[in-house]
Amino acid sequence: MNNLGKNVTVPSTALNTEELIYSSQQRNLIYNYDFKYFSNQKNDRGSIVYNHPDGWVYNNLGKDAQISSSDNSCRIVVNTAGNEMSLKQALHEFPRYETYLQDKSISLQSEVELSENCTLEVSLFDGVEKVSQEITSTDKGLYIFNIKLEITGSPSELTCALLSKTAGAIISINKVFANIGFIAIETLPSIITGVIGERKQYIATENPPVEELSLCNAPIKLDENQTRLNSVLNGRFGIGNNGNSLLLDMRGYFSRAWNNGSTIDPNAADRTIPGKGILTGDHVSTFEQDAFLNHDHGLDFTVSTAQSTTGGTGPNTNLVSSPASKTNEEANGEETRPKNIYELYTIKWA
Repeated sequence: MNNLGKNVTVPSTALNTEELIYSSQQRNLIYNYDFKYFSNQKNDRGSIVYNHPDGWVYNNLGKDAQISSSDNSCRIVVNTAGNEMSLKQALHEFPRYETYLQDKSISLQSEVELSENCTLEVSLFDGVEKVSQEITSTDKGLYIFNIKLEITGSPSELTCALLSKTAGAIISINKVFANIGFIAIETLPSIITGVIGERKQYIATENPPVEELSLCNAPIKLDENQTRLNSVLNGRFGIGNNGNSLLLDMRGYFSRAWNNGSTIDPNAADRTIPGKGILTGDHVSTFEQDAFLNHDHGLDFTVSTAQSTTGGTGPNTNLVSSPASKTNEEANGEETRPKNIYELYTIKWA
């Protein structure tokens, strides 16, 4: 333990060059390791209110519990009741993880600032074995956790967790990163390429890539192995009977850029949510019925000055018009639409 202003734990054994090279060729298993993404933040009367960071499952039941983004970290205030605060992420949520992680060594490092006399546990769990490190801070400062898990066989999961029961403690998590190998390396690219929750579209297939889910189906509910996407959606499109978020059913819809307070969409305040969602009005993912802008149609008629057929001698005006006002025969169609091409819309989960 180093007491020069900071309290730090370091790996107890030196690594050889081969081990360093092996570790440096791996991927960071933790998505949003530096808490860059907080999709569920919202503006509440001019103040930003944060929810859990993307990819993480946060639980902190009790009075005065808080979570926010602060100074490039995830800042947590543990509830004053002393109930367990947990921040977890399922690291196995990517295709074929069983083979990828089989019989591997997993190394994790977490850089955390703790308030005085705060106890924090950091752990890795593969469904059978759990390794953890617990530190109780002697004073306010920076603490670095280093743990390593040896996986035997194919894991049923791989989860990292940060846990604390210190009532009222302030925990600022700067970063948490993990990879296969004997040392955790911060600069490795993520196992997730791109951003979880991003929508994609395809023109040459009706089958989504394995890392994505189709949005062109009846509403699909996420399962227990899609918690990272579930944390991003956060029930925006409704909750299934398993307690997880539903996906949006985009079949047959066109997309429109968010109005976001402009005057371009005069009916923005009247927008509704398709399915069983929670948002209405001028918000991303809300729905608007089709409509016609007020307009006039000219009538197709001619003016005739032929002699009256009723015996009079003066000119008689006859209007010759079509029986109904139509732009063309397509006016009898079932919807108003531009020319279009079908595409497959998907959402990224891994």
